[in-house]
Amino acid sequence: MLKKLSLFKRSLLIYTLTLFVLASIFLIFVYANLKKYERNLLEPLLLNTIHDLDKKELQGYLEQANQSTNLLKTYQEMTKRDDYKFVNNEDTIYDAYLDGRVVFTIKLKSLGETSCLGLLQYEKFEVEEIVPHLENGLIYYEVKIPSNYTLFINGNVYENYTKAEEMPNLDFMYYNDSMPKMVTYEIKDLESPLNTIEVENFKGEKVQLKQDGVHYTYEETMKLDTLEEAKIFIGDLDIETIAKNWSLFLSQDLQGGNYGFQTFKKYLVEGTAMYKQAYNWAHSVDITFTSKHTLKNPPFANVRIENFIIYGDSAFSCEVYLEKNMIVSGKTQTDIMHDTLSFIKVNGDWRLMNIKGIKDGANTNE
Repeated sequence: MLKKLSLFKRSLLIYTLTLFVLASIFLIFVYANLKKYERNLLEPLLLNTIHDLDKKELQGYLEQANQSTNLLKTYQEMTKRDDYKFVNNEDTIYDAYLDGRVVFTIKLKSLGETSCLGLLQYEKFEVEEIVPHLENGLIYYEVKIPSNYTLFINGNVYENYTKAEEMPNLDFMYYNDSMPKMVTYEIKDLESPLNTIEVENFKGEKVQLKQDGVHYTYEETMKLDTLEEAKIFIGDLDIETIAKNWSLFLSQDLQGGNYGFQTFKKYLVEGTAMYKQAYNWAHSVDITFTSKHTLKNPPFANVRIENFIIYGDSAFSCEVYLEKNMIVSGKTQTDIMHDTLSFIKVNGDWRLMNIKGIKDGANTNE
């Protein structure tokens, strides 16, 4: 009886071990196939392609781009990172982004659909070509700031920008060079990372750059709440009188020839859109249809001049609010002006370049 029991135990043990081995083989098989499936998924395939680039290939890329082979270690470290972003730009061609710049372009070739374990269907690819992007060097930075700001690289002034663009929605301000543009600096073909990238505004004050990978930007503007604060930049410019005269001009109440145009044009620059707007109003039939009225005494109330944007020493805009009180057909009527006024300096004098209405109480001077 004991002998039979012992034989049973040995048989059970052998059976158990056999099941364990078979189960292990099955799990290894499943694991291997799942890993193969995972590796052939698009993003892992692209990432592994970069990870698998060897020392010889990377050195060849550097030499072709006339880059120092001293950068090889840095290049290798870049290819081992896992935070690449892949963007499909054409069929099976993908750009690999790292720190906001294209580092590689990978072209794939479809091998058709296949399955994993008879369950998971997927399209299989192989890498047909990988193209490195070293046009600006391996170590590269891009800085975008207003043209009247100063860029310092490792403590030294850097002056050579590669691109200049007008600030959006402010085309009317670019009559001359008073209005700064947004300029882009490309600091490229470096052999080591920069120690410092610093920027000073037009007043010589350091500003905090916004960083996105290798891209640094400062697109904010100096904002001041009150007229008193802005006087250091605009001097004795009488914005209130300009705004009141514009309001009077629109209602045919401004003294001077051509319904007040001859008085108001001294604030303008001939040939600009603002000048043409005022001229056309003074010389169109529409101005003669202004409702008959008289101005109350005093005509203006609740004048506010605020929310300044200072673009530089020679360009700014501000928000103006005022109420013009009139008597129309024996009744009091209030005409509200709530506009953004924009100015630049022309031959040393401030000139009005644009008036834009502010809708629904929202400040559009942003």
